[in-house]
Amino acid sequence: MGKGMILFDIDGTLLHAPGAGRAAFAQAFKEAFGWDQTVEHINFYGATDLNVFRGICIERGVESTPAMEKAFFERLAPALETRLKERPPILFPNIGKILDLLSKGWKKNMKSGLAGSNDWKMGLVTGNIETTAWMKLRYAGIDQYFSFGGFGCTHADRTEIARLALKNSGVKHPGRVFLIGDTPNDINAAKANGFISIAVATGGFDFQTLENAGANYVFEDLTDTDRLLSILENGVME
Repeated sequence: MGKGMILFDIDGTLLHAPGAGRAAFAQAFKEAFGWDQTVEHINFYGATDLNVFRGICIERGVESTPAMEKAFFERLAPALETRLKERPPILFPNIGKILDLLSKGWKKNMKSGLAGSNDWKMGLVTGNIETTAWMKLRYAGIDQYFSFGGFGCTHADRTEIARLALKNSGVKHPGRVFLIGDTPNDINAAKANGFISIAVATGGFDFQTLENAGANYVFEDLTDTDRLLSILENGVME
């Protein structure tokens, strides 16, 4: 079996940055195009930045172009950073511990607990553009755990973003691939790519909704370290 892989969504799964994204979007619209554009009506859960931008353009009767997208995202990143400096993202409970364990590898051992090493690689599947994705992780103090990903500046569709994450990993024949996210869109992206989906109800969807969406495994949050590691070690499609 090849190298195993664990792909994480960011917002609602690893961390949350209350209000920062919406405020940054509004500022970027103003600076790039002079639009007084509210985004309070937008559902960001499971969305991608590119899809949100294109949706706003449709609302305004404007055709989105690559040049407009570039201008907007160039302004989005500094607008977001200003807010993250003032109020860094908040990690969900146990995330730091989990990432540390996964980065070092582990092996179940009845006598010594967690020890040893497994060959895992960790990446990202996120609707954030690449610049703001790394920025959020950096301000949350967890960017060192990741080396690749699929991002919301290349595709509006999360299924394609997940496919690109696998491609960008550089691993040609991975073993089990897990996608951990907090929305039905993450679950659907996992299904479409043949990944095992782990859903966590720390975002905008509750346990039952995620279960009904067809996740292979569902958690209320990721505080049950033993269960998560057991699934990663032995998990199969359910």
